[in-house]
Amino acid sequence: GHPRIRVRCRPTFGYGWGAAESTRGTNHIRFLLPTMTLRLTTDIPVSYVEDEVWFLLDEEVALILHPDESLTEGSLVLAESFERQTTAFWKQWSRSLSIPLDRQEAVIRAAITLKLCSYEETGAVVSSLTTSIPSASKGVKPVDCRFCWLRDSFFVVDGLNMLGATDALQQYLKYLRN
Repeated sequence: GHPRIRVRCRPTFGYGWGAAESTRGTNHIRFLLPTMTLRLTTDIPVSYVEDEVWFLLDEEVALILHPDESLTEGSLVLAESFERQTTAFWKQWSRSLSIPLDRQEAVIRAAITLKLCSYEETGAVVSSLTTSIPSASKGVKPVDCRFCWLRDSFFVVDGLNMLGATDALQQYLKYLRN
Protein backbone atom coordinates (compact mmCIF):
# COMPACT_ATOMS: atom_id res chain seq x y z
CA GLY A 1 0.00 0.00 0.00
CA HIS A 2 0.85 3.62 0.41
CA PRO A 3 0.92 4.28 4.15
CA ARG A 4 0.94 7.80 5.50
CA ILE A 5 2.56 8.12 8.90
CA ARG A 6 3.27 10.74 11.50
CA VAL A 7 6.22 10.51 13.88
CA ARG A 8 5.80 11.81 17.41
CA CYS A 9 8.80 11.96 19.70
CA ARG A 10 8.10 13.79 22.95
CA PRO A 11 10.58 12.79 25.66
CA THR A 12 9.45 13.77 29.14
CA PHE A 13 10.88 13.76 32.63
CA GLY A 14 9.48 13.75 36.15
CA TYR A 15 7.28 10.73 35.31
CA GLY A 16 5.67 12.58 32.44
CA TRP A 17 5.15 15.92 34.14
CA GLY A 18 7.88 17.87 32.34
CA ALA A 19 8.47 18.30 28.63
CA ALA A 20 11.95 18.49 27.13
CA GLU A 21 13.21 21.56 25.36
CA SER A 22 14.44 20.80 21.87
CA THR A 23 16.92 22.17 19.37
CA ARG A 24 17.12 21.25 15.71
CA GLY A 25 20.08 20.17 13.60
CA THR A 26 20.33 19.22 9.94
CA ASN A 27 19.44 15.55 10.49
CA HIS A 28 18.57 15.43 14.18
CA ILE A 29 16.62 16.91 17.05
CA ARG A 30 18.27 17.30 20.47
CA PHE A 31 16.04 16.95 23.52
CA LEU A 32 17.35 18.74 26.59
CA LEU A 33 16.27 17.03 29.80
CA PRO A 34 17.40 17.97 33.34
CA THR A 35 19.70 14.95 33.75
CA MET A 36 20.61 14.09 30.15
CA THR A 37 20.41 15.15 26.54
CA LEU A 38 18.97 12.81 23.93
CA ARG A 39 19.29 13.02 20.17
CA LEU A 40 16.89 11.69 17.56
CA THR A 41 18.82 11.19 14.33
CA THR A 42 16.84 10.43 11.20
CA ASP A 43 16.93 10.41 7.43
CA ILE A 44 13.43 11.83 7.08
CA PRO A 45 13.02 15.61 7.00
CA VAL A 46 13.52 16.85 10.56
CA SER A 47 10.59 19.25 10.13
CA TYR A 48 8.29 16.24 9.67
CA VAL A 49 9.21 15.03 13.14
CA GLU A 50 9.39 18.42 14.79
CA ASP A 51 6.00 19.53 13.42
CA GLU A 52 4.43 16.02 13.55
CA VAL A 53 3.50 16.20 9.87
CA TRP A 54 1.79 13.27 8.12
CA PHE A 55 3.83 11.99 5.16
CA LEU A 56 3.90 9.17 2.65
CA LEU A 57 6.19 6.34 3.71
CA ASP A 58 7.48 5.16 0.33
CA GLU A 59 10.98 3.99 1.31
CA GLU A 60 12.85 2.61 4.30
CA VAL A 61 13.62 5.23 6.90
CA ALA A 62 15.49 5.17 10.19
CA LEU A 63 14.96 6.98 13.47
CA ILE A 64 17.58 6.42 16.15
CA LEU A 65 17.05 7.82 19.65
CA HIS A 66 20.40 7.86 21.40
CA PRO A 67 22.67 9.84 23.76
CA ASP A 68 23.69 13.24 22.42
CA GLU A 69 26.66 12.16 20.31
CA SER A 70 27.21 12.28 16.57
CA LEU A 71 26.78 9.00 14.74
CA THR A 72 29.76 7.60 12.87
CA GLU A 73 27.56 5.92 10.25
CA GLY A 74 24.42 6.89 8.36
CA SER A 75 21.23 6.37 10.33
CA LEU A 76 19.84 3.72 7.96
CA VAL A 77 23.11 1.75 7.90
CA LEU A 78 23.32 1.89 11.70
CA ALA A 79 19.65 0.95 12.15
CA GLU A 80 20.10 -2.08 9.88
CA SER A 81 23.21 -3.09 11.86
CA PHE A 82 21.29 -2.77 15.16
CA GLU A 83 18.47 -4.87 13.70
CA ARG A 84 20.87 -7.62 12.58
CA GLN A 85 22.62 -7.69 15.98
CA THR A 86 19.32 -7.74 17.87
CA THR A 87 17.88 -10.51 15.70
CA ALA A 88 21.05 -12.60 16.13
CA PHE A 89 20.97 -12.12 19.92
CA TRP A 90 17.34 -13.22 20.32
CA LYS A 91 17.74 -16.17 17.94
CA GLN A 92 20.74 -17.37 19.95
CA TRP A 93 18.93 -16.83 23.24
CA SER A 94 15.77 -18.65 22.10
CA ARG A 95 17.81 -21.66 20.88
CA SER A 96 18.61 -22.45 24.53
CA LEU A 97 14.93 -22.74 25.47
CA SER A 98 12.99 -25.98 25.90
CA ILE A 99 10.04 -25.15 23.69
CA PRO A 100 7.06 -27.44 23.07
CA LEU A 101 6.65 -28.44 19.43
CA ASP A 102 3.23 -26.88 19.00
CA ARG A 103 2.97 -23.10 18.97
CA GLN A 104 6.74 -22.54 18.92
CA GLU A 105 6.53 -19.09 17.35
CA ALA A 106 4.02 -17.84 19.93
CA VAL A 107 6.00 -19.34 22.84
CA ILE A 108 9.24 -17.74 21.62
CA ARG A 109 7.52 -14.34 21.29
CA ALA A 110 6.08 -14.69 24.80
CA ALA A 111 9.44 -15.79 26.24
CA ILE A 112 11.22 -12.81 24.68
CA THR A 113 8.54 -10.50 26.11
CA LEU A 114 9.00 -12.00 29.56
CA LYS A 115 12.78 -11.77 29.31
CA LEU A 116 12.46 -8.08 28.41
CA CYS A 117 10.81 -7.58 31.82
CA SER A 118 14.12 -8.50 33.50
CA TYR A 119 16.55 -5.75 34.34
CA GLU A 120 19.83 -7.37 33.33
CA GLU A 121 22.03 -5.32 35.63
CA THR A 122 20.32 -6.37 38.89
CA GLY A 123 18.01 -9.27 38.04
CA ALA A 124 14.90 -7.32 39.09
CA VAL A 125 11.72 -7.95 37.15
CA VAL A 126 9.55 -4.95 36.30
CA SER A 127 5.82 -5.39 36.48
CA SER A 128 5.21 -3.68 33.14
CA LEU A 129 7.17 -2.69 30.06
CA THR A 130 4.97 0.36 29.69
CA THR A 131 6.21 2.20 32.75
CA SER A 132 5.18 5.86 32.95
CA ILE A 133 2.56 5.50 30.25
CA PRO A 134 -0.80 6.53 31.72
CA SER A 135 -2.96 3.45 32.10
CA ALA A 136 -6.19 5.20 33.03
CA SER A 137 -8.39 7.99 31.82
CA LYS A 138 -8.11 11.58 33.04
CA GLY A 139 -8.68 12.11 36.71
CA VAL A 140 -7.63 8.58 37.67
CA LYS A 141 -4.09 8.12 38.93
CA PRO A 142 -2.08 5.71 36.74
CA VAL A 143 -0.65 2.58 38.31
CA ASP A 144 3.06 2.90 39.04
CA CYS A 145 4.84 0.00 37.32
CA ARG A 146 8.43 0.97 38.11
CA PHE A 147 8.72 -1.49 40.92
CA CYS A 148 9.54 -5.18 41.16
CA TRP A 149 6.38 -6.76 42.55
CA LEU A 150 6.98 -10.21 44.06
CA ARG A 151 3.81 -11.80 42.67
CA ASP A 152 4.36 -10.52 39.11
CA SER A 153 8.06 -11.34 39.26
CA PHE A 154 7.31 -14.90 40.37
CA PHE A 155 5.11 -15.54 37.32
CA VAL A 156 7.70 -14.08 34.92
CA VAL A 157 10.61 -15.98 36.44
CA ASP A 158 8.60 -19.21 36.77
CA GLY A 159 7.50 -19.02 33.14
CA LEU A 160 11.05 -18.49 31.91
CA ASN A 161 12.36 -21.21 34.23
CA MET A 162 9.84 -23.74 32.83
CA LEU A 163 11.25 -22.97 29.37
CA GLY A 164 14.81 -23.57 30.55
CA ALA A 165 15.91 -19.93 30.88
CA THR A 166 17.29 -20.56 34.37
CA ASP A 167 19.52 -17.50 34.23
CA ALA A 168 16.45 -15.33 34.94
CA LEU A 169 15.76 -17.28 38.14
CA GLN A 170 19.39 -17.09 39.24
CA GLN A 171 19.55 -13.34 38.59
CA TYR A 172 16.22 -12.77 40.35
CA LEU A 173 17.31 -14.72 43.44
CA LYS A 174 20.48 -12.64 43.51
CA TYR A 175 18.32 -9.52 43.33
CA LEU A 176 16.23 -10.71 46.29
CA ARG A 177 19.34 -11.45 48.36
CA ASN A 178 20.67 -7.97 47.68
